[in-house]
Amino acid sequence: MRDLMKIQASRREEWGAAAGVALSALLLYAVFPPLEWTWAAWIALVPLLVVARRSLGRPLRLGWLAGFVFWLLSIRWLTNVTVAGWILLSAYCALFFVPVTRLSRRWQGGGLGFAFAVAVVWSGSEFVRGWLGTGFPWNTLGAGLTPWLPAIQLAELGGVWLVSGLAAFANALVAWAVTERRDWKGLAVGAALVALAVGWGAWRLGRLPDPGRTLRVALVQTAIPQDEKWVESKVEMIYERLDELTRQAQSRDPLPDLVIWPETALPDDVRNSLRSFEVVNELVRGGTPIMAGSLDIAMMADYPPLFYNSAFLFDTDGRIAGEYDKRHLVVFGEYVPFERWIPGAVHLALGLPLSITPGTTSVRFHVDPGEVPLAPLICFEDIMPYLARSDVRSGARVLVNITNDAWFDDAVAPNQHMRNAVLRAVENRVPLVRAANTGISCVIGPSGRVLARLADEGGRTWMPGVLHADVPVPPDGMSLTFYTRFGDMYGWACASAAMLWLVAALRPRRKRPGIL
Repeated sequence: MRDLMKIQASRREEWGAAAGVALSALLLYAVFPPLEWTWAAWIALVPLLVVARRSLGRPLRLGWLAGFVFWLLSIRWLTNVTVAGWILLSAYCALFFVPVTRLSRRWQGGGLGFAFAVAVVWSGSEFVRGWLGTGFPWNTLGAGLTPWLPAIQLAELGGVWLVSGLAAFANALVAWAVTERRDWKGLAVGAALVALAVGWGAWRLGRLPDPGRTLRVALVQTAIPQDEKWVESKVEMIYERLDELTRQAQSRDPLPDLVIWPETALPDDVRNSLRSFEVVNELVRGGTPIMAGSLDIAMMADYPPLFYNSAFLFDTDGRIAGEYDKRHLVVFGEYVPFERWIPGAVHLALGLPLSITPGTTSVRFHVDPGEVPLAPLICFEDIMPYLARSDVRSGARVLVNITNDAWFDDAVAPNQHMRNAVLRAVENRVPLVRAANTGISCVIGPSGRVLARLADEGGRTWMPGVLHADVPVPPDGMSLTFYTRFGDMYGWACASAAMLWLVAALRPRRKRPGIL
């Protein structure tokens, strides 16, 4: 009978652990598009922390399973490109859920200390995920809070990692109250700190400085399906759409100060293609400079050519006034690791892409009136905090993301992508302009508020069109935020503290000598 009771208790624990894992994974999934339940960010980790705290299963396995289910659900749009990559990336990202569940199980202090520890370990894990290897800082807990502006203003102090820490801190307070039902004084202090952080954010929103100047932009969204972008029979259609939409952009009175085309808007290499250059040259003579996304090819005398994913600024005389090469490339999308050691036959059989060469420097384009300094970011570069920070430190006062989300779906991936861009604006207190081939073309203010967005009457963003918008531009001599000046100090501190704790936690405990 006792054995039967033990088996039944064990099964109840297993079902409880499974329920906690599933509920946390589903709540985390609900935080992000397509559901966008922003409130769930404050409690999504609670079930996982509770089952780990109550020893309902092995904490390492619980954390990984919760992360794996969450990632499978939240990035299922990746199956439009690769199913194997979807599974492998989900399994990899799930590893970063493990440290916080181990902490929850082993913590022996009070409730307030537990909340701080969870915040540090969660932020540190996210930071390492966003930095290790090529980095993948996608769907951070802080990005889940972007629709609620008061909660994300802390980003100007510690980046998105501090916003994630705030949400993790709140989750830990709730989990402690559920499992321990003690240290109410500490929990009250913790709740007051959360309220103070959000209250400060609301106060900060009302005291952002007046930008002082405005840049008129026209964002051209071409909406070319991915399976048509590089088809020779579609080249003229692409040129015609660029011509039609750009002339529509130039029909506004007064003229925009800048027309922006999306990533690889031109169907070939504009520097070496007479046809592409003629198209651009004719359009800029309509009175507006154009920032255009295009491939670039550097011909080498004794070596194979080098390919770049680039942005060019053409002035109204048709000259190239600025050029930028993408610095942070997408692994297996824009480059193949260790490509030089892969035999050509194997490369061809696997259908691997030709590797793009990364750019090496930040670049600023200057646009009248007032020689406004712009910094281009191409595609997923706007999810990398260090790139935007580097650009603003170098003098950029507007960030311009040209992108193409046609690889994926028409709603989930583009909306998740845009949430990252919102944090880049808040971290550095500069506007961010996004011109997408398909996706979300919009203007984001320094507060993180979306000031303008291209959409039809039904709210759909997956169509060709032009968005005219006035961009508030801060002065060249603006005060830099703490994050812009000092970078990821909080992220590095959390990662270091989490690593030290994990090393200490993995050491075997010494057995106390028995009493004879």
